[in-house]
Amino acid sequence: MDAEDQFLQSVFAGEKQFVIPVFQRNYSWGTDELDALWSDVQNLLEADSVSEEHFIGTFVVMPGNHRPGTVPEYLVIDGQQRLITLTLFLSAIRDYAAEINDERHTSFAEEINKKYLIDEFKDGVEKFKVVSRAEDRDALFAIVEQETVDGDLAETSIYQSYDFLHSKIEEVNGDDEIETLDRLKQIIIQQLPLVMITTSEDENPYAIFETLNERGLQLEESDLIRNHVFMQLSLTEQDRFNEAHWMPFEQKFEETDDYSGVDLTEFYRDYMMRTGEYVQKNEIYHQFKRRTSAMTPRELVDELSYYADLYLWIQRPETAPNEELTNALRRLRYLEIGTAHQLVLNLLYRWDSDDLSINELLKTLHGLESFVLRRFICGRSTRGYYRTFPIAARSIEDDDVEGSLFAYLESQGWPDDAELLDSIHRFDMYNRDKKKTWLVLRTLEEQFGHREPVQYDELTIEHVMPQTID
Repeated sequence: MDAEDQFLQSVFAGEKQFVIPVFQRNYSWGTDELDALWSDVQNLLEADSVSEEHFIGTFVVMPGNHRPGTVPEYLVIDGQQRLITLTLFLSAIRDYAAEINDERHTSFAEEINKKYLIDEFKDGVEKFKVVSRAEDRDALFAIVEQETVDGDLAETSIYQSYDFLHSKIEEVNGDDEIETLDRLKQIIIQQLPLVMITTSEDENPYAIFETLNERGLQLEESDLIRNHVFMQLSLTEQDRFNEAHWMPFEQKFEETDDYSGVDLTEFYRDYMMRTGEYVQKNEIYHQFKRRTSAMTPRELVDELSYYADLYLWIQRPETAPNEELTNALRRLRYLEIGTAHQLVLNLLYRWDSDDLSINELLKTLHGLESFVLRRFICGRSTRGYYRTFPIAARSIEDDDVEGSLFAYLESQGWPDDAELLDSIHRFDMYNRDKKKTWLVLRTLEEQFGHREPVQYDELTIEHVMPQTID
């Protein structure tokens, strides 16, 4: 490795390109990080001396593909969030100057553009100094090329950060705009020192990425898993694999107009525990590496995508393939037993593989609901569920799924009718868990078998007594 003190001016100088590898996270800076950066810049702007500086940290890059006639490429192993943000900052300064539309400001804007944002002698992707992950690329390139950003691109973190910085520049501009803009440019390129670490070409970028995480880089377990998967691919294969397979898999978990996002790290944990082996939260990544070591990236992503579809039925019951299953999964959602998701995933797989009929599946899900609800009414502890349900998955016998599962649950304290009847008289229904209480009341209502089904989403409260008594 080679470490060198630099400023952004020298980082972007000459013919080179910084590429964010696909194993990195998408751009994610929000208001907190941007406020901190702006505060540092503003302090330098208000300082008495232009020699004052603010260290912005270490960047780690690795030489990438470099063929004759192409732009030298560096993979950004650490520092991508800061590098993209500084690119957005320079773009915002350039655009503010260009909007004034006189000769001095136009010349100033063109200088920033040609020195720090694009290579005017290159075409296509090669002309950009910074190339983000594919998911962020449209927004970043549109901003750098001064195109109109609207629609979905205007909602991206990339554009939101650019808009934030542009508005801050507008706030500090005084009578002499070109002087303020020039000071801001000088701060970004000459007063924010950094350490640029360049690894050798034969070092493993994924291993470096993993080491950085062990030394304190704040990453999710899912980020490390993504890194591990891409470690199996050559750099030339990564973009193709990401676009065709990995990105569609991860997008299944993203927020949509109808559903909130689903935690990818929790999915990995439940995926591994579906066979009954408990995985601690701080062991997800290491256990994943161990258990999937024999699979190719394509085999792995195909299996993950399959289980993701089943898992999302649990998280989003309305997406299940039939109404009966939707109703059963929705009832389990009201119980809020996330510790049982790996068991439910196991049962859904058995049904989808034709090892269980739909009636057998519904019976097992109803039994799980009964186990949790009866224990709730009888005042039993939920503390051990995180161990109970993985062991339940392991206790299932292929030739008697329902019988073996119910036998295990009974051994763990499934209250019988006598205990339930005794407890329900003392059950403080209206001051306990509202969702479970709602499920109890709904179940009682449905047992009456009215000809007209109740529309639960349209229920209102009627007062038996007047709201005020004169």
